[in-house]
Amino acid sequence: MRQLSTYAQNSSKVKSLLDMLSDLNTGIEDYASAFYQLGGALSNIIRDTQKLSSQSTITLACSSEDADWLSKGILDDLEQHTAKINLAVFWNTRADAFENKDYPVAPIIKKYIESLDDVDILIICKSIINTSCVVKTNLTYLIERINPQKIIIASPVLFEQAIPNLKNEFAQPISSKFEFLYFAKDTEVNSLGEVIPGIGGSVYQRLGLENTQQKNKYLPGIVKTRRANHHTSC
Repeated sequence: MRQLSTYAQNSSKVKSLLDMLSDLNTGIEDYASAFYQLGGALSNIIRDTQKLSSQSTITLACSSEDADWLSKGILDDLEQHTAKINLAVFWNTRADAFENKDYPVAPIIKKYIESLDDVDILIICKSIINTSCVVKTNLTYLIERINPQKIIIASPVLFEQAIPNLKNEFAQPISSKFEFLYFAKDTEVNSLGEVIPGIGGSVYQRLGLENTQQKNKYLPGIVKTRRANHHTSC
């Protein structure tokens, strides 16, 4: 069962884009475009609710499979309104700790990080949040190095237990900074562990990245461009 947030209920465009993601017949280009547009929609809400200024320092963090689509949609919109936004991209591999599917982990195997100086707002974006192990891993890495005033966790779709599960993973001084931004909350998971209707399966497979190994070999175009401009490396 799906519950739309107020933001989605008030936008026919967002609802249409969510339907495109869950539709198994949506092609790769349209699927990628839907994520990019939803990233822009999430950015619009962030700008409306956070009262950003040209002096706001923001770090936008994502996993590699989201960098060129969802994350880029957020980044392209935010860069028009603030001069200080940095990008952090993580390549994660998924596994079950102790070979127990109830303990999923997502260690970082590679990363691209721009400046982490004086971060006011940390935005963690993810195509879909289910077990939240990827978000937990990437967020843990970052909060060990920065102390943002706010932490916005943004995703078009999340599983209903993702919010309490993620909050329980962090001490109250950290979890109290969390602000969750999403368009749809789903309550079902299939035998493969995929949220239903979710985003229509595995995001990297739907984007043509085939499997975890291929996904982790992919160097997002946004990283290539920004690495050249920021003189940083993966």
